[in-house]
Amino acid sequence: MTNLVTKLKTVASVGAISLLGGCSIMPQASNDVAAVDSVADTQVSRYADGDFENRIGRHIYAGLGIGASRLEPDTSEVQGTEVNDRVEGGGQVTIGMDLSRQLALEIHSADLGSAGLSPPQGRINYHVHGASALLYAGKNRHNYRRQGLSGFARAGVGFLENSSVGNVDFVQDNGAHFLIGAGVEYMTKIGLGVRAEAISYEEDINYGQLAMVYRMGTKRTQKAVEIVKAPEPAPVVVPALKVVKPAPLPEPEPEPNVCDEFNGVLEGVNFRSDSAELTGEGIRALDQAAEKLRQCEDVKLSISAHTDSVGAESYNQNLSERRAQSVLLNLVSRGISRSRMDAQAFGETQPIDTNSTPEGRLRNRRVEVIAQ
Repeated sequence: MTNLVTKLKTVASVGAISLLGGCSIMPQASNDVAAVDSVADTQVSRYADGDFENRIGRHIYAGLGIGASRLEPDTSEVQGTEVNDRVEGGGQVTIGMDLSRQLALEIHSADLGSAGLSPPQGRINYHVHGASALLYAGKNRHNYRRQGLSGFARAGVGFLENSSVGNVDFVQDNGAHFLIGAGVEYMTKIGLGVRAEAISYEEDINYGQLAMVYRMGTKRTQKAVEIVKAPEPAPVVVPALKVVKPAPLPEPEPEPNVCDEFNGVLEGVNFRSDSAELTGEGIRALDQAAEKLRQCEDVKLSISAHTDSVGAESYNQNLSERRAQSVLLNLVSRGISRSRMDAQAFGETQPIDTNSTPEGRLRNRRVEVIAQ
């Protein structure tokens, strides 16, 4: 048989083992669906002692992997022709970038070997180029250069190129295709790591791979936040009273002044756990406070943030500084003049309740706004 028509259909079902330590997906031979997490302080995660520079940043990385592929070209429309060699060695090169602790993007190119056919004697070669998005999971995903062990899922699109060896005619049904995959990677502190990954390219290609990955980049530095210490309170002098005057007639109570409300704990200003990111309730509370402050143009405010005693003292001090600054910047964004406000941070040093109960710790995690 001289004219063999072999339909190549690429769909997303690859299992690639990729030892790439920094980003995400190696586009192979099927339709890649890119899956797409700005300030690191807006994420809900735990960092030892608030160590900003040891968190993941936007790093470029490269990877080189080798593995094995299983190729299944469709020969159903050619009577008497079978695939006699499905498993082949393959290789892939990858360039990617970390966008956040959850997300990385990659472009990749892979040679997945060739499938053998008989009769006639011949082979069909598979080359795949594409782009993918990686979604990371695990407690180490936020570390600098993702140091440690983490897992990831992959989705993307690929573009398949086929060529023949020997007396083989074929028709390529789908050049573009989706791909999906999953894997694990382990990164060292010097930026060099390994990744094991499985990738599926639609119906006829599955690929498993081990790869070496190298992440580039430098550690980030955190901008200093100016903290103003609270002034020492002046002593209160109480004069002696000798003459008792008749009590005056009670005067009608004045209508409440909204400006007098800024003299204590600002209720509803809540943050996400271990973060300076305001919750939805906290944003609404500051929106109401800003509306009232616009009616009190002469009022100047002192914003102070406090935490409970859970965690290291230095971490709690840093967290309260970031939270005080977060409240200040939020009010500035709502039109309140920066010159009317100062930010102070006390960490765990000024509790108003016990830290041994959840209720007490909740009261201690507070933001106070005092009119000066």
